[in-house]
Amino acid sequence: MAVDKISLYHNIVSLLNRANSKSELQNALNVTLDELLDFLGFSYGAIRVNTGAGRRSLAAETKGGGLKLCFDKLDAPDCLCKKAIESENPGAIVSSDSIGLCCRTRLSTLVCAPIKAGGESVGLFLAATTEKIVAPDDQIAFINLICRNIGDTAERTHAVESDHQRALDMKTVNAIGRLITSKLNLKDMVREIVSTLGGVLETDEVNVIVYDGARRELSFLASYFADGSKLDRPEVYPLSDGINSWIIKNRRPLLMTYDTQKECEKLGIRHGGRPAKSWLGAPMIYQDRVVGVISVQSYTKTGLYDENSEYLISAVANQCAVAVENARLFEEIIDREEEKERLYFSLTHDLLSLINPVAGFTKILKTIPAKAKEERARLIDNITNATEKITRFAEDILIYAKIKSGKLVLDISRQNVLKPLDSAIRVYLPELDMRAIELSVNGHDIGVNGMQHSGPEPDKKDLGLEKLLSITPIMADLDAAQIERVFLNCIGNSVKHARSKIEIEVTSSDSLITCKVSDDGDGVPSDQCAVLFEEYYQAGEKQKGVGLGLPSVKKIIELHDGAIKAVSDIQAGFTIEFSWPRTLADRREREMAGRSALGNL
Repeated sequence: MAVDKISLYHNIVSLLNRANSKSELQNALNVTLDELLDFLGFSYGAIRVNTGAGRRSLAAETKGGGLKLCFDKLDAPDCLCKKAIESENPGAIVSSDSIGLCCRTRLSTLVCAPIKAGGESVGLFLAATTEKIVAPDDQIAFINLICRNIGDTAERTHAVESDHQRALDMKTVNAIGRLITSKLNLKDMVREIVSTLGGVLETDEVNVIVYDGARRELSFLASYFADGSKLDRPEVYPLSDGINSWIIKNRRPLLMTYDTQKECEKLGIRHGGRPAKSWLGAPMIYQDRVVGVISVQSYTKTGLYDENSEYLISAVANQCAVAVENARLFEEIIDREEEKERLYFSLTHDLLSLINPVAGFTKILKTIPAKAKEERARLIDNITNATEKITRFAEDILIYAKIKSGKLVLDISRQNVLKPLDSAIRVYLPELDMRAIELSVNGHDIGVNGMQHSGPEPDKKDLGLEKLLSITPIMADLDAAQIERVFLNCIGNSVKHARSKIEIEVTSSDSLITCKVSDDGDGVPSDQCAVLFEEYYQAGEKQKGVGLGLPSVKKIIELHDGAIKAVSDIQAGFTIEFSWPRTLADRREREMAGRSALGNL
């Protein structure tokens, strides 16, 4: 090797050996290309290095003389560049006709040399000139030697960059771990997590999705968008055949590196939303139970994620799973304590309001002479009614507790809907009579001794309630005891507020039972109608209570797969309307229709 070659070799290799980062490698390649082109006496050239994949890939490139490569990365088309990449040895090609495969200028001589590391092609050296010359063998050997050093440098630099990225990943995991142990609430904590993850993965979008196994529903807990956009999709949707649902069902990460639509087609996954170039998701698993999914995606970069990215997001997903579960348990404890506090306060108030009349009636009863039988009998009736209210109050609490814990099982049978209504009405007949409140069912007035028809037909006057029920039954599948409880609460609510009348309507269609209980009381503001069914809510300060009556009614109707609503306004009276499928077959048809509608989301 000549002296100038030795000096050139020393200068280039020394520069390459000092490169330990991408920027240092890029600078070394710039100088190396200039030196090699000068050594060959060529005007045009390029060096391209591309190692690894995903976030830990290493890419560097330099060009000289305005050369423009005709390919991306190292996947050259069917040209001289491809032959150089695939060749074991470099060489010079002299064309009898000018060639212009990789630059705008027509070329006559092309020198190509692949850059290898670990036995694999990781780059390419390319030099060209417009003159027809033959590069000597010793020059080709020298180029080959330099390319080996470039390959060694690229491999070493990639390892350094990869170690640095791995350290950053561990730093991210630790930072997220600190977030999880902080005092942030779940929503704020997850927002911080997705923001941190979005920055580290250089991604366009990050989502944390929680999964409710009982309801088979997915809901977005937090999202991060690099461009600052907002969520533009349903926040809650059913488990289906989509990407996130696939991860939940298969309980393993999913990595897509080039086109989510095409890759979803291969996996049999329904693709929804905007197609991404790179997509990665991992399940959040807590004690062998899938509680959600973390996913990241890029709309502009292919191959952005790799196995290392998968490891990082899986580690974060495991931490998030613990955070989500701990937050859920903590919120349950807080809710339970708050519920207990509200319940204890309300129970104390209601029990006193129910027990005080009993105590008062008893004291009065002691002062009435035994001979005053009618007065004593009236007081005894009042005491009996008051104790029955206490019993119903206690039953409401027990039933609501069963509903809340999921332990209430309906006893469904085919019944006349008017039968539990009849039982509920009879409980309130004495109070209705005492307060002179008129009550009607489907236009029939009801008195203390039974039901009397308001119409002119003489054969329907003085009909007992049982007789009317046998004449005009309204048959449906229901739990008679629970529907009676619904009527008791609705009628009891109207009795509290009615001025002079209560109207009840029970109608049946082919597939639906609809009931309305209306009174002519003061009513409530229309914007309060929805919250009346919330726990412990009281519409007015004058009417204190435990506030479980209407919530119990709502849950019982929902257990029958029905719906309930309140209609009212100030000085416009008050109406509760509820309905449920008439038969179990109608209920199944409604469920199937609901699933079909959800599946189209």
